[in-house]
Amino acid sequence: MKHVIIILLLLFWNVDFSVAQDSIRVYGHVTDFNSQPIDSVSVLLKDKNFKNLYEVLTNKDGYFSFNVLKGNYCSLYAIKSSDYGKTKLEYWAWNIPAYQDMEINPQYERMEIYGVNAFEPQVGPWETYMVYFRPMSLTKALKFQGDMQKNELEKKSKANHDTVNVAPSAIQKEELQVKINEIQGEVVNITKVLEFARGIYMYGYLIQVKKPKEESHMNNQYDKITIILHSKETGEYGKGEYFYEKK
Repeated sequence: MKHVIIILLLLFWNVDFSVAQDSIRVYGHVTDFNSQPIDSVSVLLKDKNFKNLYEVLTNKDGYFSFNVLKGNYCSLYAIKSSDYGKTKLEYWAWNIPAYQDMEINPQYERMEIYGVNAFEPQVGPWETYMVYFRPMSLTKALKFQGDMQKNELEKKSKANHDTVNVAPSAIQKEELQVKINEIQGEVVNITKVLEFARGIYMYGYLIQVKKPKEESHMNNQYDKITIILHSKETGEYGKGEYFYEKK
């Protein structure tokens, strides 16, 4: 009987060890753009079907941590429901390579940087990234919502609402910070884009960024691309991130 118990204990130990080997820790600090922590924020990981797989709340000092199975996740986002649409929007990071313990520090206020994607132009010497994102201003979103309600009262055509215009009217280079693995890159081009999604049109921006000459060794398989926008038009800040898998 003693030998049976020992064998069972060894089996359970092996199972626990294998589970530990297949999981990693995702952790970070959620703040606004004055470096003030935001408590009670829901931090979630989604799969490619936008299903929430993991969720944790930040503590009173804005810190969060959770263990997840190793893998690539569609996105990580942070939202405080009581603030959403009133004083803040959301933070998003995309293409999360959760294969080893990783730190992600969401930072957000009234400008949401959504749908970040990136690719390398198909021409050497591959010294730049093309980065797309859709900025959404809370100030402009509230105004748009008010205009829609007014138009409905005046019985205007639905065609007036086919374009949701909540992005900054223009973005200048000095309004953007773009970092590759925490090192500042140079923005060389900015193009405004009309995007179609979910039956409506919205505005986004496609920017071209020179990769920093200084090498960072954060991860040999991925580059972390960070966009921080401070809009002169509305005075709002936003941050979004994307993990680009190196070819």
